[in-house]
Amino acid sequence: MTAVAENGVKSPKNAHFRPIGQQIWRFYCTFATMNNWDQDIYHLRDEQPQPQRGSLLVAKPTVGDFFFKRSLVLIVDPDEGEGAMGVVVNHYTGYNLRDIMPEIESVEEIPLFLGGPVGTQMMFYMHTLGPEVVPEAIEVGDGVWFGGDFDAIKRYVELGAPVEGRIKFIVGYSGWEKDQIASELKRHDWAVLNNGGRDLLMGEGDDNQWRNAVARFGDRYRLWLNLPSDPNNN
Repeated sequence: MTAVAENGVKSPKNAHFRPIGQQIWRFYCTFATMNNWDQDIYHLRDEQPQPQRGSLLVAKPTVGDFFFKRSLVLIVDPDEGEGAMGVVVNHYTGYNLRDIMPEIESVEEIPLFLGGPVGTQMMFYMHTLGPEVVPEAIEVGDGVWFGGDFDAIKRYVELGAPVEGRIKFIVGYSGWEKDQIASELKRHDWAVLNNGGRDLLMGEGDDNQWRNAVARFGDRYRLWLNLPSDPNNN
């Protein structure tokens, strides 16, 4: 499923490669900022389970990096000694599939999500269609699959079948070197949510998706929900 790049970060092997154009590049270069505001009060120091395929990394609310701020990262390939690979599932780019693939005919405006800072010339897709419709897809959750035959995805879209809530297109991915996620968990940058469920994974990609994930941890994490998305405007 994956290969390790020269820099040691796990990279996907079977992504659909597609130049995404300068507009996406400008999108994340223009707005990428670091927010160093942090307080120990948000370090809950809970021991987290080891992320597995299908786990969601839920960012602590004070993580300020543009790509991971209030993010949900689906782990596609867990760290088994060669690093890990995943995709952010709740950051909408502001662009649609037609912006990078105008040849695909669709009756819907299909949003593009930003999966991370690595491999931004690559496009991925997660879906609820299953391997019967999309051969070679891998299961990453209850009723949710990742990747598979792109021609099958393309045919499905061009037939006018419903896409919203069934397919999510993602550009770029998130990669970690060996033991990097474990280090970030010790630093309490993430909480690990297993069995996030189809509704959470296939959500619309706004801040409510992150908030819904945090709410599943219970009252102890209510403090995370009280911090506004931009503390400077509080």
